[in-house]
Amino acid sequence: MTSVLRRLLHALEVLRSHHRRRLPFVTLPLERRRPRIAAEDYAARHSIEHTLDRKAELRRLAPSHPAAAQRYHQLLTYELQGLREVVTVLDSTAGGRDLQECLAETRREIDRLAIEVAWCSTLLEKSPTAPA
Repeated sequence: MTSVLRRLLHALEVLRSHHRRRLPFVTLPLERRRPRIAAEDYAARHSIEHTLDRKAELRRLAPSHPAAAQRYHQLLTYELQGLREVVTVLDSTAGGRDLQECLAETRREIDRLAIEVAWCSTLLEKSPTAPA
């Protein structure tokens, strides 16, 4: 009778060890945040895509609609200001070749945006009905 009980206890122990559920507090913090990170990533991508679509639409409308030109100019100015702040921060950061490539790419983007802002400013100056 004792050997039957021991075999039964051993079988239960084997089953329990194979089907052990991982407790949330035991998992790594990153694993616990993985679903939230995925949701944040999706939301950020959606927001970026929406902003880029809106920006492209405003650029298309800017030559014929002063209000669109005004809003496009505003968006470009915010973007240009943000990129300049990023470059200022990154200039004070120690980094290697990757950082230097990132800075060079960001500076090229700043130059491109400055040209776009100038174009949009010209549109606004030519428009007699541009909002103040």
